[in-house]
Amino acid sequence: MLYLCLKYLHIIAAIFLFGFGMGSYLYLIAASRTANPQVIAHVARMVVQFDTWITTPAGFIQIITGLLLIHLTGLGLTTHWVLTSLVIFLCVGSLWLPVLVLQTRLQQMASTAAHTGTALEEGYRDVYRKWFWMGVLGFLGMFVIVLIMVTKMTPWQLVALLAGA
Repeated sequence: MLYLCLKYLHIIAAIFLFGFGMGSYLYLIAASRTANPQVIAHVARMVVQFDTWITTPAGFIQIITGLLLIHLTGLGLTTHWVLTSLVIFLCVGSLWLPVLVLQTRLQQMASTAAHTGTALEEGYRDVYRKWFWMGVLGFLGMFVIVLIMVTKMTPWQLVALLAGA
């Protein structure tokens, strides 16, 4: 029963991590495309709050439940698919703090422009580009982790299996 409860929490955390993360990402992209500082400031403030209070805890729940599930099943951390998913998760996680910092910076830049009635400052696009590409890398990593979790194979094992079919 403990295994099933942990697995349920693990999957729910993955849904929150992926769902809220992707939703926040897409909303901030859409807001930034308007070039309207008031819209960007409002959306960015919500994105920072969602990522701080929902997505980040979901990431911690994800890693804790994952490690507990590994322990309960008797799998080793060096099992190929487990190790690969952990390495990718840590890489994606290492992007998280910089993403939060960049989102906060985007929100501050947009708020300043909205309060002063000016256009977004010149550096907004540079900060936005960094944030955007970190998001692309992070979500690619998350897609691969989900693939690994479903198939219990590393990406190269899956490619070899498909190539042999």
